Amino acid sequence: MSEVAVPQARRLQRPGWRDVRLVVGVLLVLLSVLAGARLVAAVDDRTPVYAAARTLLPGQEVMAADLVPVPVQMDDSLPAYLDGSRGLEPGTFALRAVEQGELVPAAALGTAREAKDKTVTVPVDPAAASTLGAGTVVDVWVSRRDPDEAGVRYLEPELLLEQAVVAQVPSETGALGMGVGRAAVQVVVPADEVAAVIAGVDQEARMTLVPAPRAAQGPGR
Repeated sequence: MSEVAVPQARRLQRPGWRDVRLVVGVLLVLLSVLAGARLVAAVDDRTPVYAAARTLLPGQEVMAADLVPVPVQMDDSLPAYLDGSRGLEPGTFALRAVEQGELVPAAALGTAREAKDKTVTVPVDPAAASTLGAGTVVDVWVSRRDPDEAGVRYLEPELLLEQAVVAQVPSETGALGMGVGRAAVQVVVPADEVAAVIAGVDQEARMTLVPAPRAAQGPGR
């Protein structure tokens, strides 16, 4: 009878120097990939803000297709621009012109009512103007000239407009911007009140801007 060959078990071999080099190489590749990813993340700290895909004109409704997010790197000026990581609110309108390709300031967009508001220049006493600033909410009072008097005499003051917003105050309130001793203050006026305010200015009425009570309380109160 022929003998049956019994297979011999293979002896376990110690890993050679080539196997160790392979493992080390793989580890080095992984470490380099991780280091590169961290470096890219550290270098690219840009934030997306919206730029105008077309020229935006005042009073026009702004749609999502009119804006394109652009990654930029800014510091303190970043909050002044429209956040490109957030969606556009429905019913958003352009309050001022923004050229195509220009980064969109947050203040350049607003509601439909804000888009209809107009800025009217009102002559006021320089001392009163010195107490105002951009964003101050005021009530507009007017004292009209008495038509029955030959000289200059004014009637009792009457409330012309409530809760108007000051847009700009001259840097030098003593400057003669609208006649002797008058300072030109720009006030944002609702569209349906513009004619009344302009009429008071053209009739040389005495205009007074009184800070509104809610404005004096400060934000959040």
